Amino acid sequence: MRILSRLKKKAGKVSERMDQYQEAIAFAEAGQPAQAQQLFQAPSPEETQDEINRLLVIGRESTFSEEVINYALEMAKRMSYEIVALNTAPLSCDTFQIFSSSQKKLCQDFKALSKENVRAFQEEAQKMGIPFTHVIKYTDREEALEEIKQEFKDIEFVISDTESDRPVSRPEGGERVTQPIYVYSMV
Repeated sequence: MRILSRLKKKAGKVSERMDQYQEAIAFAEAGQPAQAQQLFQAPSPEETQDEINRLLVIGRESTFSEEVINYALEMAKRMSYEIVALNTAPLSCDTFQIFSSSQKKLCQDFKALSKENVRAFQEEAQKMGIPFTHVIKYTDREEALEEIKQEFKDIEFVISDTESDRPVSRPEGGERVTQPIYVYSMV
């Protein structure tokens, strides 16, 4: 249903653009090229902000699995989404109240590790021309998801790894072991 509304919106924009072209041609034929050029000036940041659709990719603490990265890149490219990559760990002040000096060091280490681990994901997105934002939150996944929904109001889908490694039964014959990838809509 959401995809149909997006397609309808894009079709409306194509129609508006065609009207703009026809108006520009009329101005040009009337000997008023300046007015024709004004019709094709760059859109304002507010106009382009409305058109951004984002795909949230939640890693497992400071890492992203290769399967999630590949799936997210393919989906973002196919659907023209910007990627917001989220690393999260429950390192709040409440967790380490007794060891406050250790908390700062743990947070710094987590941030450095997350930045190092996201680098390949970010570089591959850049090669594919996909806008990419990396966010680090020091809360549990659910709380971080709520914060991200407030910061980026236009998240359409979420992709994530499983929260923890589960024991996987031994593969039969030539089968490969795979971890599930979760994809859900933010409607």
